[in-house]
Amino acid sequence: MNPTDPGSPAPLSVPLEVAATHRLADRYGWLACANARLRYACWNASGTRGTVVMLQGRAEFIEKYSTEVVGELIDRGFAVFAVDLRGQGLSDRPLPDHDKGHIDDFATFVTDLDRFLNEVVAPAAPRPILGLAHSTSGNILLRRLAERGAAPLSSVLLVSPMTALYRGSLIRPLVNVVSPFGLNDTGYMVKTGPYDPAMRNFAGNDVTSDERRYRFTDQWFAADPRLRLGGPTCGWLRQAFRSIDALGQPGYLERIDVPLALLSAGKDEVVDISSHAPVVARVRGARHVVIDGAKHEILMETDALRARFWAEFDAFAQPPGP
Repeated sequence: MNPTDPGSPAPLSVPLEVAATHRLADRYGWLACANARLRYACWNASGTRGTVVMLQGRAEFIEKYSTEVVGELIDRGFAVFAVDLRGQGLSDRPLPDHDKGHIDDFATFVTDLDRFLNEVVAPAAPRPILGLAHSTSGNILLRRLAERGAAPLSSVLLVSPMTALYRGSLIRPLVNVVSPFGLNDTGYMVKTGPYDPAMRNFAGNDVTSDERRYRFTDQWFAADPRLRLGGPTCGWLRQAFRSIDALGQPGYLERIDVPLALLSAGKDEVVDISSHAPVVARVRGARHVVIDGAKHEILMETDALRARFWAEFDAFAQPPGP
């Protein structure tokens, strides 16, 4: 497979700024789903401790995590599988405007994830398999666990999962004002728009305290413009709220039967972490940890805050005894 082919699932090039820590996958591929083709990547490594399935948040993409995190997982003895969500990364976009982050229904994400786990991960991944899901994918994975079970996953670690939005009580009615009855659901949400590097100011950002890691996104968008994504549509946000509501249905999360830990970022201003403890209380045996001082993207935070994440990860992912 030629990585310089614009139709290739491999990145077109690697930014010089991250070349020292980036890990190219052993295999990139396409997964055919309903009305879309999803891009995935696999790192074989030794798999001596099993596999981590890495699932990203909104507007993220495989390379953001293969810059550092994949290497850190491989060094711990894990094989790694990752997939771009429909509508971002190199997976197909549902609208002609490449920069619009849109989805028809989060149920589509759940079906996509189910297919990826069953058709790509399950046949090839060394066991046990740990699901590591951030933000939007935390919501999607919770739904998949509740609706379709855990297999082939043996355990799940959620990082800043989207179980409620910060200031959601203000955003939800605004969506209905901007797009009454869904009439403007394919339009950008107010105060968002196409990706614009000039608007990517580190000062005042709500995702990380670490400027070097904050710039990973811009560096990768410059190296491979196919990865670029702008703001969410009104429809994306409408469906996000509906998916959050689904998690709140009586008896829904109580169906989950898999070892689960949830890590909250103490300074999160993207998701509402007050929703995390109630979620954990509804999942039998689940564990909740708050990383004080961290913003939303814990894995893109400062070295000191990331060290706290890795301590929690290592404790949760201990290999089984003899």
